[in-house]
Amino acid sequence: MEKKYLVCCMALFSGQALAELGESGFSGEISALIGFGSEESNFNTDSDKTINNVDNSGQSKSEVLAAPLGQLRYTFGQLDNHQVFIGTSREDIAVGDFALEAGYRFGLTEDSSVAVSFLPTIMGGETWEDPYLVGAERKATDISGNAFRFQYNGIMDSPFSLDLAYYTQDIDVEHSGSQYTSTQQKLLDRSGNGLYSKASYKYMIDSTSLLQPALIYKTFSADGEAMSSKSYGAELSYMKFVSKHAFSISGKYLNISYDASHPVFDIEQKNSEYSLFAGYEYDQFMGWDDWAFNAIAGYDAKSSNITFFDETQYMVGVGVTYKF
Repeated sequence: MEKKYLVCCMALFSGQALAELGESGFSGEISALIGFGSEESNFNTDSDKTINNVDNSGQSKSEVLAAPLGQLRYTFGQLDNHQVFIGTSREDIAVGDFALEAGYRFGLTEDSSVAVSFLPTIMGGETWEDPYLVGAERKATDISGNAFRFQYNGIMDSPFSLDLAYYTQDIDVEHSGSQYTSTQQKLLDRSGNGLYSKASYKYMIDSTSLLQPALIYKTFSADGEAMSSKSYGAELSYMKFVSKHAFSISGKYLNISYDASHPVFDIEQKNSEYSLFAGYEYDQFMGWDDWAFNAIAGYDAKSSNITFFDETQYMVGVGVTYKF
């Protein structure tokens, strides 16, 4: 089960997307979240190891999720406009996944900043060595990868922001299509690298409400042509702050097309992805100045022209955050 919801929903409350870096010295937050989630996917290594065909969508598996999140920041400089940070970013993660991030942020003006960061193991997790293996036991293998990220928030003191990333993906043991010819197997190699870009605009409806539309474009160049893809889409987020309460909801759509015909299904894969996230934060929880209560929920669906790639997942969770 991917745990990106634990980050993406919390990101909607993050103040670090603003240019103001804060007072000099150390600051940060530590969050503890627990939730319940379910995922239906043919690539979930917790599902059945043996399948009899590739004509159906994956089985549904549920689990309890727990994740400690947090980030440590150090702000310095005569104008407090330099900052280094490490931890779990509460901003939108470059390729939509849970990851450690370390980097440097520079405040250009009160309303504008740039940041560069490194995200190790951004694509970390497990998948099948050969997801399409029929009539035999499939084996799990590791996914790894890194990302290098650049952000420009408040471009020239405007409401526009830009988020760019270069990322890699490596499948430790790649045996996709082992029951097919060597030529077909080469088309299914999932290791590669990609580019991510997101342009957003912050519109203040009033002093307590924010609407943020964004456009997203991604490319992934895999070693196997049938696994290379281009994605484009849009995202819309709404945030409302009332006294100690903060509410948010965010929706995203992505259209993904692949570069070559999939040799297992003899057709080019085309996917549509839909995501919906909602979050709530209650500051000064239990009367404690530095604590907050959080509740989050997320739903993610992938609809493909090839049933085998259809996926759905959801999660709900609650937790507390300590800010310092």
